[in-house]
Amino acid sequence: MPRISFHILLLVFAFAGTAGAQPVNPLAPLDTSSPSATFQSFLSQAGVIESHYADYLADKDWAGERRLLRDIARLRGLMDLRAIPSATRDKVGGAAFGYLMDILNRIPEVPAAAIPGAAGRDWGDLPKKWEVPGTEIQIDKVEDGPQAGQYLFTGESIERLPEFHALIIGQQPLRPVRYEDWRNEQIRLTGPLFPDTLTRGLPRSIQVDVLGTPLWKVFSTLVIAALVAVATWQWAWLTRRLRKHMSRPVSLAWHLTTPILLFGLALLADWFVDYELNLSGAFAAGEDIAVAALLYLAGAWAAWVTCFFVVEAIIASPRIPDNSYDAHLLRLTARVCGILAAGAIVIYGANDIGIPALGLVAGLGVGGFAFALASQSTVENLFGGVSIFADRPFRVGDFIHYGDGGGTVEAVGPRSSRIRSLDGTLTTVPNGDLAKLHISNYSARTKCHFQHVLGLRYETSPRQLEWLAEEIHRLLAEHPMVEEARGLPRVVVVGFGASSIDMEVRCYVMTGDYGAFLDIQQSLMLAIMKAIETAGTGFAFPSQTAYLTRDEGIDTDARARVEREIEERRAGIAAAAEEAAGSMPQTG
Repeated sequence: MPRISFHILLLVFAFAGTAGAQPVNPLAPLDTSSPSATFQSFLSQAGVIESHYADYLADKDWAGERRLLRDIARLRGLMDLRAIPSATRDKVGGAAFGYLMDILNRIPEVPAAAIPGAAGRDWGDLPKKWEVPGTEIQIDKVEDGPQAGQYLFTGESIERLPEFHALIIGQQPLRPVRYEDWRNEQIRLTGPLFPDTLTRGLPRSIQVDVLGTPLWKVFSTLVIAALVAVATWQWAWLTRRLRKHMSRPVSLAWHLTTPILLFGLALLADWFVDYELNLSGAFAAGEDIAVAALLYLAGAWAAWVTCFFVVEAIIASPRIPDNSYDAHLLRLTARVCGILAAGAIVIYGANDIGIPALGLVAGLGVGGFAFALASQSTVENLFGGVSIFADRPFRVGDFIHYGDGGGTVEAVGPRSSRIRSLDGTLTTVPNGDLAKLHISNYSARTKCHFQHVLGLRYETSPRQLEWLAEEIHRLLAEHPMVEEARGLPRVVVVGFGASSIDMEVRCYVMTGDYGAFLDIQQSLMLAIMKAIETAGTGFAFPSQTAYLTRDEGIDTDARARVEREIEERRAGIAAAAEEAAGSMPQTG
């Protein structure tokens, strides 16, 4: 039987069964129901690609390029690429076509009837795996996933194709072929913007392969990457200068344009590199991973800034003052949401470039646990800040007293709070410590307590004390800011001190403003001083009075009078007892 050329065999498979029938549906998936169907589908689709590739080289245009890309995409459906990172899956599948074509052209033809599943023979139960004779290239039945039940070129075979190709490419094809080195054709291929005569006529010194890609393509890619980096940096520098005198929402909006610009430029550069330069080999895989990582990082950056932009836009409304408690709570929420959003994008991107998300999350969990152990104070302060925001013991702008300190709250952050003391000193207090302390919020008072003890001279008479108490009470009761309720205001003598008679004055001043309270307290204290002066007495000072006189001893007359009174009381008690005993009835 005469040997049929492999090229003719490809055309036979490509058009077999179509004569006199309706055209093949280009959207229908290739047949993968058996090893024979998968192998013949590859040969058939390879013939289509070869024909379209020749047309494209004869007249480069966008339509021809898109047609080739669709052909390669259909061919990838014959390969089990699940183990390949999705960021490089298309490039690996496209390269596998060139490797397989070169290998099959250099091995003996495989009789179609000998492949399990071929028509015209009862195969019974098909084997789960078939190996191309004379090679280690396998077609295996997929057991699970969306492609379960299909026979596909195994992922292990796809990964080893470069190894097989390197071993056999030095041999001549065993049959006439249009393209002796398909892999080389893929490496030299460019988009419609690069005429084939120009690229193939470049000096050999810049056509040498670097990681599977011609040197001139590598250099062009690096130049494009540098242009993207410079354009992004220049834009970031310009927006940073513009943002200095803008409001926070507008400033964040301009800031958001930087990651968006980076994302757009990276997409545009990737399109040009993929569809015009057409990288290949390990360099192409590295470029795909680098671009994917850059896109996900730009997305995470944009998500982070967007969270703050949304929050600042809300705070910019008249209902929420910039330094209010709610504003700081919203900013803390923006930080948390930004971390979660950016982290989710980064983890998803890591999974896309080949780092398993489950392992990454588990690693982050273990690392997070170790980090938490190493930074317990930081975690404690973070939760302390959350508890402060939840309990709201004070707001920004309130005057508080905590532990041994006090002052006006200027900011509440996720780790610490900043408090300005009365002398102007700014104190940073960790939220974990602040959450444990007893906090007195003076700004939250609805009224202020006025309480003073007046130390009056001992020469003050009872009449003076009575008059002074009534006068001070009248002064307090007539004041419009003094509360009259629950027995207040109250002015009473509370004790005799070592050098003064103590009179307590208590009332409530109806204001929560500490500055206003101090003014009212001053006016009340001045009025009390005038009342004391009017009463003819004064404030006592800590003092001792020494009385110099002759000691005349004990008053004997007074002593005799007291002794007689005691004897008379005792005699009266005894007589009363005898009289009571004589009046009792006798029994017997």
